[in-house]
Amino acid sequence: MDAMVQTYKRMNQILGSANNKKEESGVLQNVSRRGFLKLTGGIAGAGILLSACHKTPPDTIYIGSGDTALLNYLYMMETVMAAFYTRSNAIGPQYYGLTTSELQLLADLRDHQLAHKELLVKLLGTAAIPEIVTDLSPVTFSDRTNTLNHTIMFEDLAVGAYTGAAKRFKDTTYVPLLAKMATVQARHSAYARDILAANTFSDSTIVNSNGMDQALSPVTVMTALQPYIQTHLDMTNLPA
Repeated sequence: MDAMVQTYKRMNQILGSANNKKEESGVLQNVSRRGFLKLTGGIAGAGILLSACHKTPPDTIYIGSGDTALLNYLYMMETVMAAFYTRSNAIGPQYYGLTTSELQLLADLRDHQLAHKELLVKLLGTAAIPEIVTDLSPVTFSDRTNTLNHTIMFEDLAVGAYTGAAKRFKDTTYVPLLAKMATVQARHSAYARDILAANTFSDSTIVNSNGMDQALSPVTVMTALQPYIQTHLDMTNLPA
């Protein structure tokens, strides 16, 4: 866990700027435009564009096609996770049995997801979809076990989503960055699992017979996330 904290301290140094702060869901998150450009290695300059000829109902958001759709799909996932951790931290003191270190974990994970979310927005540029409306009613935030189980579920989905999306991108320059983000999510999941039951940080439900993280399809991930999203989405051209 110390290594993960150090890694994100370094990321925050890259992303953060004391004179450039963005407020999101009541949380002040440092965001540095220059830092994002460095972190993405210029990938954002590829100029991803939304399809102008696709017809979508007015109450529905079209996420695009190809690589654009995949990035927006990952952005939606990070939006749900960021909302979950932001809400968790907002009522954290009300938890029964949550230790100080566990509360700090939730704060760290919130900051990590917000950083991931901002990074994906930077990659998408003008192709980023509008902010979606999340629904966190399935979560019992006052219950430690329920909250940590949701933490595990979301983090497992994130690992599978990044791993599964990597092989679907036509522009392979995205892959190294996605792989790094997947490893961070895997550490989150492992730590949350170990909190609930010692030495259960990895099992056959998330690691395949070759000892590799499972790669999930966008359909599988979005089906699992659907109860947490209110916004109507047009994912017609999301690579299967």
